[in-house]
Amino acid sequence: MKRLNELFDVEQDYKIEAIHSDSRYVVKNSIFFCVDGLSVDGHKYIEDAIFQGAKCIVYSKPITYKHRDIVYIKVDNVLDELNRVADLFYDHPSYKMTVMGITGTSGKTVVALMIKDILSHYLKTGYIGTNSIEYDGIVEQCPYTTPESIFLHKKLNEMVKHDVKGVALEVSSHGLALKRVDTVHFDMAIFTNVYEEHLDFHGTMEHLMTSKAKLFHLVNEKGYAILNTDEVRFYNLVKDDLKCHILTYGIEHRADVMARNIQLFIDHSEFDLQIHDELRHISVPLLGRCNVSNVLAVVTALLALEMSPQQVIESIGYIKGIDGRMELLEHRFPFHVIVDYCQHARSYELIFQFAKSVKKTGRIIAVFGAPGRRNMNKREKIGKLANEYCDQVILTAEDNRDEDIEDICLEIQKYIEKPISVIIEDRAIAIEQAIEIANGGDIILILGKGHEQFMASSIGNVPYPGDKYVALNAIHKIFEGGEEDEI
Repeated sequence: MKRLNELFDVEQDYKIEAIHSDSRYVVKNSIFFCVDGLSVDGHKYIEDAIFQGAKCIVYSKPITYKHRDIVYIKVDNVLDELNRVADLFYDHPSYKMTVMGITGTSGKTVVALMIKDILSHYLKTGYIGTNSIEYDGIVEQCPYTTPESIFLHKKLNEMVKHDVKGVALEVSSHGLALKRVDTVHFDMAIFTNVYEEHLDFHGTMEHLMTSKAKLFHLVNEKGYAILNTDEVRFYNLVKDDLKCHILTYGIEHRADVMARNIQLFIDHSEFDLQIHDELRHISVPLLGRCNVSNVLAVVTALLALEMSPQQVIESIGYIKGIDGRMELLEHRFPFHVIVDYCQHARSYELIFQFAKSVKKTGRIIAVFGAPGRRNMNKREKIGKLANEYCDQVILTAEDNRDEDIEDICLEIQKYIEKPISVIIEDRAIAIEQAIEIANGGDIILILGKGHEQFMASSIGNVPYPGDKYVALNAIHKIFEGGEEDEI
């Protein structure tokens, strides 16, 4: 709790118990910030907020009526003021722990969770991102990859109260553009990669990269920027304009940390890890070349945290697979099932290439769809990729929202000519069908949902068991009980 005159230069010393930018959640003795967002203008909900118990209104546009017992504070930019107050209201939590921000088109979740898992063996470490919010044995859902400012500072403050010493925070390009982390004190920023994404929001690749570059300018001067030298465009964009220290990693281009002699297998990856001039052979339970790059990012971050090379090598032993990210499901039958979140066309290309590189016999069978009302040109791209790499394709539901599932699938199917392709709208049945037709040596790729246990529909998020559960349940139902000889 704070006093109003602690947060603003006003005489009133009302006690403030909460701050909000959504009138639906306002409680007694709150401040309501009238944020003019992408789709909703908070100024329209001032009276709702007052009815709910707001004692103070922070606004920027003209107000026609003011209540006598309400404090109205006019500012030039409500969002900037919200960020300032959120940090102050929750006692500057990011200054009380080591905050590591991870940004990039893909790999944010894998890198952030690997860092969290490794550091948790040494000290209390938290995670905030796509998969969840985790700290001190607590696991909660996260509303966005990068939560809005009030929620974010609140969760950081809760971590501080639980004696959490560090947090790995996924920082999306949306979160950066919408100023959600503007008042977070970053000690480290890690970049994974960048390719075409969310251009309906950012407009151009240049604007997208500029949004991601913003994170590295939020790092304090004693902190570190961890950059991927293989991402040449982004590396050249930021390397000469940062005040913090820089450490680099890469596979193709010279860097402080590199991977040599990479070998990819269906259930793990091996490579020679080069830290400056020192070379060590390592094995990690992660799949694909992209995850080799992610491991390098983690190694470089650990070096920035002043771990010795020997400690880093030992810490690699703590790496484990990440739920729904290139996850190979465990079962005893002679075919393979991989579940992946796979949100971008480039991610589809990488997982298809990986499957082709490790497949010895059998087929590549893919189960996927495309989200409704989002990134419409992705459908053509993933259809063409499936046509190039797959032997059989089952098109199905994937967050169709208010768009017809069959229409989405038919649009993808137009570009699939060589493989056999069918449409099964029910995702659980589609996965079960892929399992049922499996032969020895087949690789089944279940793509697009990853860890998620919901389907976005016209009425909101509808519960869904999850791809992993559905697949394992199908394997148990179809093949358990001595029927493996039928494969």
